This record gives sequence, C-alpha cells and structure tokens, in this order.
Amino acid sequence: ALHPMPLEVFWHKVVWFKDRIPKHAFITWIAARNRMVTRDRLIGWGLTVPPNCVLCVGHDENMQHLFFSCAYSSQVWTFFTSRLHLMPPQEFEEVLRWLKAPSKDKNVILIIRLIYQATLYLIWKERNRRVHSDERKPPGSIISEAQQIIKLRLDPIARRQVLQAGQDSVLATWVSFFAV
Repeated sequence: ALHPMPLEVFWHKVVWFKDRIPKHAFITWIAARNRMVTRDRLIGWGLTVPPNCVLCVGHDENMQHLFFSCAYSSQVWTFFTSRLHLMPPQEFEEVLRWLKAPSKDKNVILIIRLIYQATLYLIWKERNRRVHSDERKPPGSIISEAQQIIKLRLDPIARRQVLQAGQDSVLATWVSFFAV
C-alpha cells in the first residue's frame, strides 16, 4: 500500500535509452511529466511574473511554446530536422510518441533521440540563463553546442560498435548528415 506499482508510461524508452546523456535525460523526464517550471505554471501558482517567453518575447511562455512553437527553438529544431530530412510532429506529447520509432535505422534513431534530449536541455538552459543572468546566446550557438555534445557522445559509442560489412557506425551516420 505504501509503494504501489507505478504505471508504465509510453515514453520511458525514449527518455531512458541505453546511450543517453544523463543530465539531458533528466530534463526530458521532467518535461515528459509536465513538471517544467515555465511562466504559465508560476502564474498558476499565484506568482507575479511576466507571462512572455524569454526567448522570443512574442508569446506567453508554456512548455509547448518554449520547446516547439517559439521562433528561437524552431530555428534549432529546423536545423536538425531539415538535415535529417524529417518532419516530426509539433506537439510535445506527439513528438514523444514519434520518438519511439522515428526511423528504421538504429543509428538514426539514436541520433534523433540524442538531438531531441540535447535540444530540450540546451533550450531550457538558455531560457534559465536569460531569466537569471540576462545573458543571451543566438540559436546558432545552441546548434553548435548540441552538435559538439552529440558528436562527443557518439565517438565512444561508435568505437564499441560491432559492424557488419557495409554497415556504417553511428558516428559515420552522424557525419553523413552533419559534416561541416
């Protein structure tokens, strides 16, 4: 009675996959549980804060807007999805469902999940940077940081991969989409 069995959520494998980056997975888990402390939630708790999104200032800040609808975050998402030739859904929960099987290629699935988590993490970090220290980075800076983080994560994964003849490593797959 004190420890009931928790219900299994559909997104657990999207958040807690084998080669995740722990701090990115943690932020994704908080977001998937709808626990991000965005301005709409603060206002709902009775706090007096401006409702505007700190990234674009054009709309009220909520989780959906902050990560997908905001012009700032859209630039980041569009960069990655256009390079991967993907058209993911735009609603937060639908993206989590889509991430269960966004491709038939296991390397691409891993890359997409890492991009999703890194982007969520870095957008949230940028939002908090602007709220707490009034420092600002352009979207291109977030894109570069995400690329660097993911490439560094994929290198050890690629080194331990056992490949069949003609099969690309996860790092080679990454380079095929994001070579500069």
